[in-house]
Amino acid sequence: MTPRQAFDDVIFRANRLLRIHDGLINTRQRGIRSDWKKGFCTLMHWKQSANIQRVDGKDAVLVLRDGAALSKDDLNHDAMDDLLRSTLVYGVSALDRYVHERVCKGIIKAYREKNLSKEQKDFSIPLTLALSTAESLRKAHKARKAVRPANEIRKAIQEMLHTRPFQSWKDIDSAFRLIGISDMAGQIQSNKGLGDLKDYKKKLNSIVERRHKIVHEGDLPRHERGGIAKKVPILRSFVVSSLIYLEDFVNEMEKI
Repeated sequence: MTPRQAFDDVIFRANRLLRIHDGLINTRQRGIRSDWKKGFCTLMHWKQSANIQRVDGKDAVLVLRDGAALSKDDLNHDAMDDLLRSTLVYGVSALDRYVHERVCKGIIKAYREKNLSKEQKDFSIPLTLALSTAESLRKAHKARKAVRPANEIRKAIQEMLHTRPFQSWKDIDSAFRLIGISDMAGQIQSNKGLGDLKDYKKKLNSIVERRHKIVHEGDLPRHERGGIAKKVPILRSFVVSSLIYLEDFVNEMEKI
């Protein structure tokens, strides 16, 4: 799987959650008409006394019967906002996975170059991981198995790097320096024809910051005293613009 394929797979799931949100969110404001209920129950061979609930989404009409695990409240705006939050989390995960794949696939080639940067020279893996990799190579050699040392080293690096997030601009810039790309910002700025990247970087960091609030804080306000906990409102427009930005950012990184 290429880095771009990994990104596209996760971003597809993010967009699917957004479609589910848009298609199923309940827009119905009134109760069910008695004549509609009677006709529907007759069609379904349900008892006329059945306590049914109707949910009108943009793309579907759902009828919830007695004993259903769902209720119409599970599909109202407040409840469905959690799908928007999940969409944003998936979007950032797609970016994170892309950067990890770029680094893991390119790091061995980058380290074969003669002139290494300070970041590359300072990069190291834990001794325990180095020893376990050496032991794996020793056993493979003893068993006369065809094992490529570079692949084993790559696996060790991959195992270590996947414990590190690559989401903020600073983290991603550091990751690209490991594979010999020391001017990510300059190249993106030139390719996009921007005077500076201040707003472009700010957008990424705002997306990641909101993702952290969702994942680590349940998207609840900080320092709330008493009362019922209320989630921080999330706008669909923010989620959509975030996905558009993330795809644009990955498109720009693909050019580097």
